[in-house]
Amino acid sequence: MSDQHRPLNTVQPDLAPPRAGWDRHELAQLLTPEPGADGVLANDRVATNVNGAIFGGQLIGQALMAAAHGLGRAMAAHSLHLNFLAPGLADQPLQFDVRRLLSGLNFITQHVIGRQGERLVFSANVSFHRGEPGPVTGSTLPDGVPPPEDLPSLREAVQHLADRLDPAARERMGGSRSLEMRPLDAEHFLLHREPSGTLRYWIRASDELGDAPNLHRAALGYLSDYWFPMVALAPLLDARTGTGLYVASLNHALWFHAPVRADEWLLVEAQAAANASARGLTQGKVWNREGTLVASVAQESLFRGWVPGEDGAFTAPYSQRKAGDGALAVRAAKKA
Repeated sequence: MSDQHRPLNTVQPDLAPPRAGWDRHELAQLLTPEPGADGVLANDRVATNVNGAIFGGQLIGQALMAAAHGLGRAMAAHSLHLNFLAPGLADQPLQFDVRRLLSGLNFITQHVIGRQGERLVFSANVSFHRGEPGPVTGSTLPDGVPPPEDLPSLREAVQHLADRLDPAARERMGGSRSLEMRPLDAEHFLLHREPSGTLRYWIRASDELGDAPNLHRAALGYLSDYWFPMVALAPLLDARTGTGLYVASLNHALWFHAPVRADEWLLVEAQAAANASARGLTQGKVWNREGTLVASVAQESLFRGWVPGEDGAFTAPYSQRKAGDGALAVRAAKKA
């Protein structure tokens, strides 16, 4: 690869092929850790990102399920705050060290470290609430939102727009078997700059997840990391794939306001809140089909590799190149 076609500031982890054991379909199997012979919670199933590292949504969901282990149905997660520390290696099982920080009558707070041997992959605080009576408020479902049945899936949209998408990115988008996603305006979602920084889409887990409340919250954590971080680029770039930027998730936060079923359609309204110092913040709201606000989300990501232009403005290294001319897909790699 010549220097002029080499992406800037990308760092590729030294990864091995993923371990077997997950059918890439059943989220309950992926997200639920089990105690080993030594009593430590572990899971060797893997969902990988575009670089072959463990997908951040898996880490979010597993952190919540590890924290919920043994608590019972009465204690439902109401908040999660997670810092990504290093890319998870797909050929090594994850272990989860759980420490109780608060044990109250109505609240329990757990600290979870996800590790692979001595390698620390994430650190998370997850808080649980028994639930108490009180007034209910929250924003309602936006007006004029078409139902998901009236919209093409992301996979169908990618096929329809194939000749206008970066080839490498095109191969990866819309291929997930564990979730379904339907953007409200697929062409605008994939190929146009959005000055307001707001993107909307329906999303759900592909398979039924049973009735365990914390599993549905964990599955929403998994879904909330899919595409969501890229929304921070919506006011800056037309296509948010194929840019050559180095992308890494830094931290993720979830607040649960009401019971949620992640195997039923959920509307996500994601907003690019700010970009500064090569970091972008995306904030979002999640509603169920009945119009109840079930969760709020925030994620900070690193976007490295911006190129200063003659006018002093920054652009992505490949943002001016036409799709299909060999532009490289966005990388989600190890933080440097």
